[in-house]
This record gives sequence, C-alpha cells and structure tokens, in this order.
Amino acid sequence: AAATVLYLLLPEAPPFGAFLLVYLLALAAGVLSHVPGGVGVFEAILLAAFADKLGAAPLAAALLLYRLIYVVLPLLVACVFLLINEGQRLFQTQTMRAASGLAAPILAVLVFLSGVVLLFSGATPEIDTRLEHIGFLIPHRLVDASHFGASLIGVLCLMLAQGLRRRLSAAWMLTTILLLVGALLSLLKGFDWEEATLMTLTAALLGVFRRSFYRPSRLTELPFSPLYLVASLCVLGASTWLLLFAYQDVPYSHQLWWQFTLDADAPRGLRSLLGAAVLLLVIALTWLLRTARPVIHLPTPDELDRAAKILMASSQPDGGLALTGDKALLFHQNDEAFLMYARRGRSLVALYDPIGPGQQRAEMIWQFRDLCDIHHARPVFYQVRAENLPYYMDIGLTAIKLGEEARVDLLRFDLEAKGKEMKDLRYTWNRGTRDGLSLEIHEPGQAPMDELKVISDAWLTGKNVREKGFSLGRFSDDYLKHFRIAVIRFEGRPVAFANLLETYSHDLASLDLMRAHPDAPKLTMEFMMVGLIQHYKSHGYARFSLGMVPLSGLQPRRGAPLTQRLGSMVFRRGEQLYNFQGLRRFKDKFQPDWEPRYMAVPAGLDPLVALADTAALIAGGLTGLVKR
Repeated sequence: AAATVLYLLLPEAPPFGAFLLVYLLALAAGVLSHVPGGVGVFEAILLAAFADKLGAAPLAAALLLYRLIYVVLPLLVACVFLLINEGQRLFQTQTMRAASGLAAPILAVLVFLSGVVLLFSGATPEIDTRLEHIGFLIPHRLVDASHFGASLIGVLCLMLAQGLRRRLSAAWMLTTILLLVGALLSLLKGFDWEEATLMTLTAALLGVFRRSFYRPSRLTELPFSPLYLVASLCVLGASTWLLLFAYQDVPYSHQLWWQFTLDADAPRGLRSLLGAAVLLLVIALTWLLRTARPVIHLPTPDELDRAAKILMASSQPDGGLALTGDKALLFHQNDEAFLMYARRGRSLVALYDPIGPGQQRAEMIWQFRDLCDIHHARPVFYQVRAENLPYYMDIGLTAIKLGEEARVDLLRFDLEAKGKEMKDLRYTWNRGTRDGLSLEIHEPGQAPMDELKVISDAWLTGKNVREKGFSLGRFSDDYLKHFRIAVIRFEGRPVAFANLLETYSHDLASLDLMRAHPDAPKLTMEFMMVGLIQHYKSHGYARFSLGMVPLSGLQPRRGAPLTQRLGSMVFRRGEQLYNFQGLRRFKDKFQPDWEPRYMAVPAGLDPLVALADTAALIAGGLTGLVKR
C-alpha cells in the first residue's frame, strides 16, 4: 500500500514491477542503516535509480510529499484525536453538559455548510498560484481525483446533516470520517487550507460532543426527509449556476469532459458536478423507492387470550412462549392456529413451527411468507421439527441443523428399572428426599412469587447474565401467571422453581424458566427433573421435553456443510464458551430420544446472518450479546 501511494505521486509512471523492487531495496537499506525512518538513505537510492528518467526535482518533490503523508499527516491526525480526548474531559464540566443539548442541531448546520462549501469549491476555479505550487508536488491525476472526491463528500455531508440532527451514532461516525477525508482532499486538490480548516474543526467539535449522538442506528437505515432532499437539490442547483457563471467565457465542447491537465479547471468542475448530481440522484431514488420496514405490533391482551386457547387445544406446549408478550402474533383466518415472530433488521424470525393442526400449520407458513413479501423481509423459522421441513421447502426455504431436543418417553421410563442410569436417578431422588428436598406444584397464580423472585435474582447474579427474550421466557408476573409452577423446597424453604408448559392433549409437557438459588443443594435441579418426570408419568402424559442442546448431532465430516462442521467443532471444543457436552451428558441421564431441530432460511441467505439476527433477538440486541 505504501509503495502504491508513492507510485501515484510520481510525475511519470515507470514499470510498477521495477519500481516495487527498487522501493523494497530502499526500505531494506534504510533499516540496515539504523537511521530513524531511513531518512536520506531511502531517498538517495530512489533518486539514484529514477532521477535520470523522471527528473531529480520532480522525484524529490514526490518523495517530500510521500514523507508528509506518512509522517506529518499521522502527526496531525494524532493531534486531532488528542484534542478530541481533551475535549471529552472538558465535556464533563457542567457548562459543557449544558452546551451538549444544543450541540446536535448546531453541528448539523455546520456539517451542512461544510457540504455546501465543498460543492461550491468544486464548481469554481482553483487559485492559480496555489495550483502551480501544488502541481510541482502532486501529479495532476491525484488533483483531479481529489477534486471529484471532495464534491462527492460534499453531497454526503448534506444528507448526513439530518442524521446528526436526530443524534444518530452511525451518522456521527460516518460524518467524522468524511470530514477528515474531505480536509485531506481539499489540500490535495488545490491547497484549499481554508476548507481543510473548516472540515477539521467541525470534525474536532463532533469528537468533543460525541456523547450527544447516542441513538443507535445502522448506516443503511439513516433517515432522509423530503425537506433535506429539496434543500440538497437547491444547493446542487446553486452549484450549477456558480459553475456556469465562473466559466461563462469558456466555450462548451464535448472534449471538455475528457481533458485531464493541471490547468483544466472547467473540465474538473463539470466532472465533479456530474458526479455530485448522480450521487444525489442515487440517494434520492434509494430513499423514495425503499420498502417500508416491517412494523411489529406487540399482542394485545385479547390476542394473548386467543393464542392461549389455541395453544391449550394443541399438542405443542412450547407455544406458551407466545404469552411473554415480546413477539407479534399472526393468526389463521379461522382462529385455529397462530404463529409468533419478531423482527431484526430485514429478517422476520418465527419461533417454532406454527401452533395448531397440521393442515392449518402449512397454511400459516404460506401466510407468513406472504407477510414477508409485503414488507420485503427475509422469512426465517427458528427451531422447527424435521416432520414439517417439506412445508418450508414448498415456500423456497432451506434448512440448517441447530441441534437436538431431548424428549423422554414416559411410557417407557421406569425409575425402578435395572441399569446404571436408573440406579443413579433413584439415588438422586432418594438422597434428595432424605436431605429435605421436596417437590410441590402450584396452580396458575398461586405460587409464592416474592420468594421465587429472590431465587431468580440470585440465579441471574450468580450466572452473571441478564434476562433474555424471544425463545426464552423471563421472570415476570404477567408471564408466569399463565402457568403452573413447580417449586423445590429445602427444609421448607424454596430453593428452585420452573414454570411448566402443558396442553390439554397430555401428549407432551415441557418447561421454560428453570432457576435455582446458588446456595441450593448440589442435586436440586436433577431432583426436580426426576420429580417432574414421575409427576407427568402418573398423570398420563406421553412425553416430557428436556429442551434442546445447541449444536448437538452436527456432522464433522469433510463433505458436510461448512456451518455443520463449524458447529460440530464448537460443540466438541467450545466448553469455555458454553457447556455443550456437559448439558448433553446431563440430559442423557434420563435416557431420552433425541430429535433434530432446524432453522429454515431463504436459499442463498448466509445462515450466519439468520443466526446473528436470532441471537440478537434472544439477547435483546447486539449489546446483549456482549453483555450476556
């Protein structure tokens, strides 16, 4: 990269291969000489190699400019960051905190004016004396490119000003970078130090008031309004008039577009204005033709009641997670099935298969596909069963394996059976009973919530995690009131609990939250599982779900998809990230049947994108992924 910069600065272009060889030899000689930065030695070798062909004076000027770029420019950037750092310390004062409230609108105006200055400068001739001096140092190709680039940055500054006014962090980051680049281009295109000073000072002020731009956003979702588009068009129109006025004595010809010389101000202005107009047109069309982002309406109490009725009539107790209220609900036209989903970016992520009978389930998948088409969103289904994969194939989705769910066959489960596994479970149950553990099950709304809240808070603190969402429930009275709750007591004191997911069909039971106090006896959770399995077996249930083990059952073979091989490697070697194999061993104690679970995503969509969107939903945002 450094060799390419110097190569572009040369007045004439020797063969790049020969130049690169001499450049590397000069670097090596500079290192061996032990002179700081190789100053003098590096230049002497390049002058000896190319002075006859390129001329000593132009080559020396190029080398001087090269040193300025690689020595002086980093120093200036460091000074700017030092000013920003000191300004942030000053920001802590009460006066600066008061000023920060006005920072966003004022800086938005400054950035808009910076864009106006860059566009007007691109439409007017450079100062001849400055251009002559800088032409001695900089190739005219770089001058032309800098002139064109500065005008494009001017258009972007006009549009980003609105993002700053709305205090968007993405607008702050992009604007700061563009202003610093614009300052450099202003110097390269004609040593316009006045413009460079304005850009640098504005960037420094943005750095000082960094905390005023706190609203998260994506660069692809920055807002624009008709008012800002009209204002930008007016600025572009004024630039056009200024160009025509400044060059009214220059007769127009088609050859002007293709003139690339140092004194060709009019051609540079024409090209810059055309580039700015095209960029503004692209931004305007992108904004005008954009598809509205899907709006997610959280369910009303009436919709939650409708979902609860459909859920209880089904054999899919996991659908109880719809009652958390953090996911939108999509109902079948006959109110016989529903689907729960949430939005992340351009993805609409549905949790589990649709809840309801098989025929309505297939119709719900198509209904969700149509909803995604309306909003130009990606349909994603998380944790779906193998038996429903043909439905997802019908709408053009492909499946990737997430892991395996453990389901205990209660008709086959016998705690008194022979074998090491049952012997260990009997020991857990008998030892827990002797030590004072007991299981009790409370009807909906009857559990001692204040005592359970203490357990939940202690569990969160002990695990150093926070409440999640989407595919995980959270401790909330409004959520837990819908379920029966199993409580484990130790010597009469609650030490663990779990909310139970059940339906009228008695085909399958499961659980969601399962939390124990850090001071609970070691075998508490295993005792709870054994007790619940026996409870559901005695009440005629067919199966009991122990939940999914992520990445379990993925194939590590050479021919397997990359996502499967990566997942298998994480499962086998990622114990520091998550206790995958330990969780699998714990659930294996209950001799379950293992069923695969999949994610259905559009063909061609990188599965990692869908996984990232889903993980962000579960964690409550990207910051939740970092903060656990």
